[in-house]
Amino acid sequence: MIIKKRTKPIKLYKFEALFRRLDLEHPKRQIASEIYAKGLAGYRGERSLDFPLSFLPEQKYHIFHDLRLYDGSHYFQIDCLLLSSNLIIIIEVKNITGTLIFDSTFNQLIRINDNKDERAFSSPIIQVHRHVEQLQKWLAFHKFPSIPIEPLVIIGNNKSVIKSAEKERSKTLSQFVLPYYVLPDKIKELEVKHTTYLLTKEAQHNLSVQLQLQHHPLKFNILQHFLISESDLIKGIQCTNCKFFSMHRTFGTWACARCMSTSKDAHIQALHDYYLLIGNTINNRQMNDFLHINSPHITKHLLNALCSTTIGTNKGRKYVLNFDFE
Repeated sequence: MIIKKRTKPIKLYKFEALFRRLDLEHPKRQIASEIYAKGLAGYRGERSLDFPLSFLPEQKYHIFHDLRLYDGSHYFQIDCLLLSSNLIIIIEVKNITGTLIFDSTFNQLIRINDNKDERAFSSPIIQVHRHVEQLQKWLAFHKFPSIPIEPLVIIGNNKSVIKSAEKERSKTLSQFVLPYYVLPDKIKELEVKHTTYLLTKEAQHNLSVQLQLQHHPLKFNILQHFLISESDLIKGIQCTNCKFFSMHRTFGTWACARCMSTSKDAHIQALHDYYLLIGNTINNRQMNDFLHINSPHITKHLLNALCSTTIGTNKGRKYVLNFDFE
């Protein structure tokens, strides 16, 4: 049973909004593109779990995707958590292509690509074992009974080759690291290992509720992160056809001065961008400036139609933007 479903991270939507509104030659665009590519690959890797997890008995496991908890000292992010009455399985997903060599001596993951280039990553095995300790601390703090926690590192790309730097440790490595398509068999193996029922249905339910309540989504201000000024953003309404910021309001619709395409709701994408890049409240002046609208009357009409909640009155009124990107 999926308790917390996987959704596309809001962070990725923020990157996509930034790319729409940042000049191609902007000095921060390249590094932002590289970080976005890593995040997108990670999200796609996590989606590789969907098929193998579909083989699990629906009522036996409570499944949580992208769970971010606080252990009293640090936040920690779990890609996937499986909760049953017998045990907890936490999964760290890596979607890295090439030959992956796990080096336990230096605690590194070394990737060799098709061009024979080597790159070192921090060890996901160390990371997932740290998450075990943090989750144990979290369970104790919230006064839940001790329950076995099994860590797994799942490789989400079926073309990746998994190796150990030390041949004699290959068997040990295979206990923690495996390709995504053998996950159901591994879970069955862990079920044989842990046969004692430690949580009643009520306790499992209560733990599931608490995990949901204690989830802390990551707050990410993308402009602050890359030290990008709002003045660097391209303003206006982007044409849904030619993608130029060349739409203007005429007779109750948006028309593109470049390709002559029209749209009734092109302003909504612009407000999505404002929400993702700047904030969830906007006043009449800010909307006029960001969307390049010259009529306060049109701005007020559009905001009243879109926003049901406001803060303040008269000239101090702000409209609360509320968009669901899941």
